[in-house]
Amino acid sequence: MGKDGGIAFVTMVRDEDLFLRIWVEYYSRFVPRAALIVLLDGLDQRLPDWAEGVQALRLPRAEPGPGWDAARWRMISAIVSGLTERYQAVAFNDVDELIALDPVRGTDLPGAIRAEVAAHGVVSPFALELVHRRDLEAPLDPARPVLDQRRHARINASYCKPCLTGRPIRWSLGGHYADHPRLHLSEALFLFHLRYVDAGILMARQARRLAMAGAAADVAGGGWSQDESQMEAFLASIEARPPEVTDFTFGWQRRRIRDSWRHDEQAGIWRHDTLHNRRSYVLPDRFAGLF
Repeated sequence: MGKDGGIAFVTMVRDEDLFLRIWVEYYSRFVPRAALIVLLDGLDQRLPDWAEGVQALRLPRAEPGPGWDAARWRMISAIVSGLTERYQAVAFNDVDELIALDPVRGTDLPGAIRAEVAAHGVVSPFALELVHRRDLEAPLDPARPVLDQRRHARINASYCKPCLTGRPIRWSLGGHYADHPRLHLSEALFLFHLRYVDAGILMARQARRLAMAGAAADVAGGGWSQDESQMEAFLASIEARPPEVTDFTFGWQRRRIRDSWRHDEQAGIWRHDTLHNRRSYVLPDRFAGLF
């Protein structure tokens, strides 16, 4: 059977209206809203009125406990793998992650994704974490484009996720790695991680995560267990050094990621080394207003 669909963008949310609105408004510029698929974590969840036309799958709530997020990612892998039977490419990301085409490569995001997935099967965009430099930037105004207000990012190779696929796939916890044996680190596509996009939003969201996880161990990834003091220390460490201007090719970082590619036999996945520091880089002007 041929694949009649183009690209499906998929995410999973619970009580994430702010990031979900950014996600819907961004991707609906490129594909019909019917190609946006939201997995709702709990039968009590509903899509807001402004998300009309987006497909929603309401799922029974699983209470957090040991192995909770590992089970969630097994389910996500199965759902996305099934969708590859009907779509040429499927993108799955957390709702605070957006895939963007470098404007020097054009404006056809779906075309770029289809071409790279057709050539490589699974694609990892290069990852940038937007950071709120409180020493240089005001609190985020949700009514304005994010990249008009946030112009600094850091590199975190853990978010160079194999998140674009045209074939069945099994992701690790967090979707950071997968069972696909070949790494294609895109030169044209970026993953923007918005977790640190605003200090106030970050602190409130982290408090909700801590409350949801409670005292249970092995619920989700390490980021869920960080408290407000750790978040504050991270933001302060970014602000401790001035932002750097670069050509934005990140050549040595890309080489280190590619050169460390290996099979993790115990986990049954392929992975690269972590790579992150507290340096922030100024986004080139061409990214302003992208979302």
